This record gives sequence, C-alpha cells and structure tokens, in this order.
Amino acid sequence: MSEMRSTQHGRADDFGSGRSASDDGRDVPAGIRREDLGRDLESPPGHASGSPMVRRHLLAGELRRLRHAARLTHADVAARLDWPQAKISKIEGARQHVGVDAVIALADICHAAAEHRDRLVALAHSARRRGWWESYRDVLPPDARQHIGFEAEAAAVQVFATESVPELVQTAEYAAAVKAVRLADRSAAEVERSLEVLRRRQQRVESGELRLDLTLAESSLRREVGGRGVLERQLGRLRELAQREAVTVRVLPFSAGALAADEPFSLLSFDLELPEAVVSTFGSSTSLIDDPVAVQNHRELVERMRAAALPPEDSVRWLEVAGTPPVR
Repeated sequence: MSEMRSTQHGRADDFGSGRSASDDGRDVPAGIRREDLGRDLESPPGHASGSPMVRRHLLAGELRRLRHAARLTHADVAARLDWPQAKISKIEGARQHVGVDAVIALADICHAAAEHRDRLVALAHSARRRGWWESYRDVLPPDARQHIGFEAEAAAVQVFATESVPELVQTAEYAAAVKAVRLADRSAAEVERSLEVLRRRQQRVESGELRLDLTLAESSLRREVGGRGVLERQLGRLRELAQREAVTVRVLPFSAGALAADEPFSLLSFDLELPEAVVSTFGSSTSLIDDPVAVQNHRELVERMRAAALPPEDSVRWLEVAGTPPVR
C-alpha cells in the first residue's frame, strides 16, 4: 500500500510573497504582525505522539501551516532553499522523511519563533524512530505496519465487522483459530509472532486508552470459529467489554435486512491535529484512506448501520442469548 495521502496539500498559488520589515529589522511576511510569529504558530498541546509514522504526518502538517502563515508558495520556498518544488510537496504530504537540517531551514525562512522551531526539530527526531511494530516486519507487510502505526495513535475507533469478530476484541483462542487458517502456510513461530502483535495492539483496549464503538453484523457473530465453545466464550468476552465505559457494542441482526456495506472497515479518530482516516480490509490486504469525501462516506455508512442496529442494551441481551450453550 502506498503512503497515506495528505488531505491538506498546500497549493503553489495560495499566497503572495510580499514582505515587510519589523521594527527590529527582521523581515516579516506582509499582513502578519511580528508578535504573532511563534505565538499563533505554536504547536497545540498533545503533540507528544507515540507513533513515529503519525509524528511524520504531524510534522508535515505543522510545516505546511507554517508556510501558509508566512504567505510563501512552494515556488518561493524552492527558490530560497534551492530545492525542487516536488520535494516540498512530498515533505508536506508526509511522503518523504525530512531531516533536522531541512526542518531548521524551513522554520528559518518562515520566521518561526525559536521555541516553535525547537519543537519542530524534536518532532523530526522522533519521526525517525521506530515504532514497536517495525520489529515484526517478518510477519507484518507494509500496509499492516502503516495501519498499526495510525491505530497506535488513534483516540477512538469505530468498527464495522461482517464476517468475524474484530481483532482488537478477539479472545486468545478465537484469534489463534483465525490465524491457524489465514496463516496456514506460515511456520508455528511466525503464527505466534503474529498473535504477539495482536496482543500488543489489544493493550490499549484493555487499559481503556482506546475508545471502541463496534457495529457487528450478525454474520460475524454466528460463525463458529474454533468451534462452538470458542465462539460462546468470545461472545461472553464481548458482553464483558460492553460493560466498560470506553466500549460500545451494537449488533446488526439479520432481521435488519441488507447491509449498507459489504466489506469490514474502521474509522479512526485522533485527538491530535490529524483528520479522520478509514482502514478498509479486503481479503488479506489493508488500505488506509484519508480522502475527505471517502471518509465522509464511511462516516455516513457508520451512522446508517448504527441506526439499523440494536441499541447497546438490547445488543448485550442478544449476545447473552446467542452465547448460551444449547440445552441438550
């Protein structure tokens, strides 16, 4: 999968390049007050991100906003730094790693305050660190690593499932049964490492750090993955999670009719300066989408399916009945 596309690319002709001089002789973009430099441009709280991938996108957004505030076009920056315009576009779209020297150069020509420049430099340093998931390259393809990188920074995830229980809430035995089938051609050690990745992803659910809103098609709750006993215990796990403040579970029963979407997907929301993103799953591949129109379409799908689903209280009762062993 390609890198996540930026939703806020700067346009080359957005701003003029007229400049004026401040009282201290320092050039200031025309129309911007000297005292605003480094104040309005300061990074908002909460930029201490745990995901290097997300930090790269945060840095890209900060640099883009900094250029806009300085009223510089891509052509202006390219001319002053003797860079190709394509490089600036890639940096602002988080499609290229940006080194500390480049960050300093960009901050300086945009007249960022020293404190702001230091934060940008720190963000650049952290963006080059490796997330824990990078240690699992032997079992995680690039699209999966990108998905986990953004999931690791998400504040909330809204999940729609059609064929199986979502990974973030799977029990150990349910997950093992799924992996045994989907990774049938991999070694036992690789399957175990894949399960280890899943356990690490689930830690944020266990701690309550990640808010979950699950809309589960009945088809995903009827399939006897691993056998009837495994399924019953999985449904019990969902009932237990549904009692937590950070987790909401809705069941979309067969009686609701046709589904508004055929494929499972997740909508990721962030507390940071990042737009929502959609993780779409098709077979063994994963796509991360942040196109505003596509995200809005998926948000509307979520709302439609929520409206068709049982309310949370009724969903818990549904899970209780479905998870009760049949009388013999």
